[in-house]
Amino acid sequence: MPEDNSTIDDVALIDAPRSRSWRCSDCNVSVSFAADRAPIQPDGWVKKSNKWLCLRCQRERVMDRAASGTGADGWASRREALMEFELLRTPDESDVVIAKRANCSTGHVRKARQTLITAGKLPKSKKSKAA
Repeated sequence: MPEDNSTIDDVALIDAPRSRSWRCSDCNVSVSFAADRAPIQPDGWVKKSNKWLCLRCQRERVMDRAASGTGADGWASRREALMEFELLRTPDESDVVIAKRANCSTGHVRKARQTLITAGKLPKSKKSKAA
């Protein structure tokens, strides 16, 4: 009979998961990472009501809510909602990056950022946002 030289640690490594995966509850996109390199959650994903949402679906939800509101003016209200979402999600990101995400000018982003700061929804940052 062959001698078994395995230890409890060896068994634990064999039984450990090889990857960690998440699936968006809205669009069913999935993302996987090797277990030893898996983040706590994928970048930009959130868990709401015990369901995972990818960044794309979060953006779509924000824009859809804005477009369905009273007095909604189509793309402009969707763009404003997306700008606000991105500014609140990543307040230290530059105006240029936010403008690219929201498909608008940096002037629009500067104005939206200042409105959020004035309303107390966004902290005033010490570093420049222009670049």
